[in-house]
Amino acid sequence: MEAGGHGIGAKLRALRKHRRLTLGALGKRTGYSVSALSKMENDRLGFSYDKLYRLAVALEVDMSTLFGDSPQQSEPPRATGRRSLAPKGSGKKVVTRNYTYDYISPELSRKQMVPIIVRPHASSLDEFGPLIRHGGEEWIYVIKGEIEVNTEFYAPEILREGDSIYLDCRMGHAYINKSKVPAMLVCICSAPEAELLDHAESDEKAPSQKNSQARTRQPRARARRNTKSGRV
Repeated sequence: MEAGGHGIGAKLRALRKHRRLTLGALGKRTGYSVSALSKMENDRLGFSYDKLYRLAVALEVDMSTLFGDSPQQSEPPRATGRRSLAPKGSGKKVVTRNYTYDYISPELSRKQMVPIIVRPHASSLDEFGPLIRHGGEEWIYVIKGEIEVNTEFYAPEILREGDSIYLDCRMGHAYINKSKVPAMLVCICSAPEAELLDHAESDEKAPSQKNSQARTRQPRARARRNTKSGRV
C-alpha cells in the first residue's frame, strides 16, 4: 500500500459533506467503491497522485485544498495579493510506488498551478510498470541527477541537470531515474477541475513487464518439454 498523508482523510470527509455528497455519490464521480472511499476518509488507504487528482476533480476543488484547514468555498476567488513562503524542507510529502512527491505551499487553495518536487524511484521501465496518465499539462525541470522520460508517442529522452520538458499529461508518461544518486525534479502541473480522468492507472503495485512476459513464456516452455517426452 502506498503511504498516505496524515489528515487527508478527514479533509476528504469534510469536503464531501460540504458538497452534500454521500459516499455512493462520490463513488459514482470517482469510480471508487464506497468501501474504498470509507477507508480513505479514515486514513486506512494510501493516497497516490492519481487518487488525489480524481478526488479533487470530483469535489471540484484544487488538489491543494485536500491539504488545507477548511472546505473550499464556492464563491470565486478574489485578488487578495496572497503569497506563500516555502522554507527548505517544507511542504506536504506523498509517497507512492514510483515517486516521492513534495507538494509546495499546500495551504493555498485554488492554485492555477501545482508546484511539486518529484523524486523518481524506478530505475527501469519494467520496474515502473504501465505508463501513467492524468489530466492537465506539466513542466519538468531536472535539478539533480539524470532521468529518462518515456512517453507513449515519442522515443525516450534523457534529461540531465538543467534540462526540462513540457508535456500533455493525458499522454502516457513515466520518469525513470538513470543516475547513481536519486534524481530530483521540479514539476509544475496544471490540474483542470472540469476534466475527469478517463483511464486511471491502478494504484496497486502492478507486476513488471518482464515478469509478465516470463509468465506467458513459461507454459510454452512446458509444452515443448512435454512434446519431447511424448506427452501432450
